Amino acid sequence: MGAVSAGSPGFPGAGWASPYAGVAPYRPDLLAGSAPPAQITPPSPRFPAQASPGMAANGFSNPWAMNAWRYRPLTQAAPVSTTTTHSLPWENRLKQMFMRNEAVVYALLIRTFAASDANHDGVIQPSESGTFRKAIERLDEFKALGVNTLHVMPIQPASRERRMGEAGNPYAPSDLLAINPEYLDPNSPLTPAQQARQFVDAAHQRGLHVILDVPMFASYDLARKHPELIARNSRNEPIQPSQWRDMLLFENNKALVDYYDRFFETTSRDLNVDGYRLDVARSRPPWFWEFFTRKYPEKLWLAESYGIQDASPLKNIAPDDPELLLKAGFDATYGEFHQFPEMRDANIFMDYLTSRHGMIRRTGAGKSFLGSYYTPYDFSLMTRGGVPMALLSVGLMALQPWTNPYFVDGLMTGFERPFDLFNYRPRPQGSHPEIGRYARQMLDLRRRYLPLISEGLFIPLDVNRADAPQIISFARHHQGKTLLIVANRDVNARHSAVISAPGLRANQQLADLAPSYGQSSKFIVDTNNLSVDLAPGRFHVFEIDAPAIALHARSYR
Repeated sequence: MGAVSAGSPGFPGAGWASPYAGVAPYRPDLLAGSAPPAQITPPSPRFPAQASPGMAANGFSNPWAMNAWRYRPLTQAAPVSTTTTHSLPWENRLKQMFMRNEAVVYALLIRTFAASDANHDGVIQPSESGTFRKAIERLDEFKALGVNTLHVMPIQPASRERRMGEAGNPYAPSDLLAINPEYLDPNSPLTPAQQARQFVDAAHQRGLHVILDVPMFASYDLARKHPELIARNSRNEPIQPSQWRDMLLFENNKALVDYYDRFFETTSRDLNVDGYRLDVARSRPPWFWEFFTRKYPEKLWLAESYGIQDASPLKNIAPDDPELLLKAGFDATYGEFHQFPEMRDANIFMDYLTSRHGMIRRTGAGKSFLGSYYTPYDFSLMTRGGVPMALLSVGLMALQPWTNPYFVDGLMTGFERPFDLFNYRPRPQGSHPEIGRYARQMLDLRRRYLPLISEGLFIPLDVNRADAPQIISFARHHQGKTLLIVANRDVNARHSAVISAPGLRANQQLADLAPSYGQSSKFIVDTNNLSVDLAPGRFHVFEIDAPAIALHARSYR
């Protein structure tokens, strides 16, 4: 269910000390025309808001103690499945796309993405929620956005016992092997699997790869059907993962491996999905994942994992360790970029990027990050920096190293409320289409420079002067071509500094390749240096003639 940001609605942060405590809050009053940030999702029109109470200690002895969690390679692996029922020619290139940072991922929940207020009463009834057929009708818009991969949140029916909200929690399925009947067209003669496959085929016809989200916890409904799968404490009580009152932990046993194997086999064969996003991947030990990543090596394996210091305060679950998961066969993890708006200064961001380079080098060629500056579990970027923060985040995710850009439904229009997973809601839509226009232009720029983005060096640049910690600057360089990126992460104030850019010439002409927004920044070019006076939240990128930058600055590949 994601890394929990301190203060997120329904996710109490007790016991978790944010590394970004004491950061000055976003000041919308300093930005002309900004609206005050929305703080909560309004309750359902028909159901009261249902909070998730924190859990008391249950006396459970954690089976995921570090000695039980260490990486243990399998001695045997199941053969790769060759069964297929493809109905149209399709080459799954998703793993290669992630390796080359060519994927642009868009996350959606079928229920809200394809919802339609048929009677125009302002309320989404269950009969008006999204279905696979309705979602097909919206797929053409992704080509214009520059998206090539869909992250489809869980499609299973939500548990009814201890249900969160009116529609239920998609990450608390009543049956992992079933498809939510609300996502089906009642007038279609196709089976549930065939309707889901029709959606995947329609995506493939438009050049879109499909990542299917996989829940990692049981529900009370599922526990009644499969008691052998449920972890229990010394008092034989089912164990909950901290505050999630509608979820239970699975037991790591052969029955669970068989249960998930049926899921991966049927969705791989019958739905023809291209990869899997594993929710709270640390809830399963590495040997569990190695079994499946070996059995289905043609699929993309994306772990919802961040970093040790960003571990969610979830009891009875192992600490987050993305390196361990990458070694177990995952191709990519989430980055901690959702913490970017709360970072004290630019140095934290740059240090994070360079430190992650070491992890990628240790875990094998081709590993990468998801550019998750906003996830469905966070406050909207609009409440954490407004439009400038959203634009700045898009610019960074498009050009930073080892990253595949990631957009949650609603981000491109500036949706201000938290993403609602639990209720019948219309598609999240904000009132800032300029974010989508900016994203399309930045993704187009990314495509034009893709060999440089996917294969080029990442070169952090030294920034001098007292207020420099708010300025981000780095270069990307490949085969004599160089992009210089400069940004002000402070959305409230201007900042000035001198950036050391070895090889920069005093006669270099600067033409900003990024779309303009907000106030104007100022630049003075000198030999080996660039003096900047950056407007609040501005992101700039220039192509410069400075091949020596790769020789005289520390770089990372």
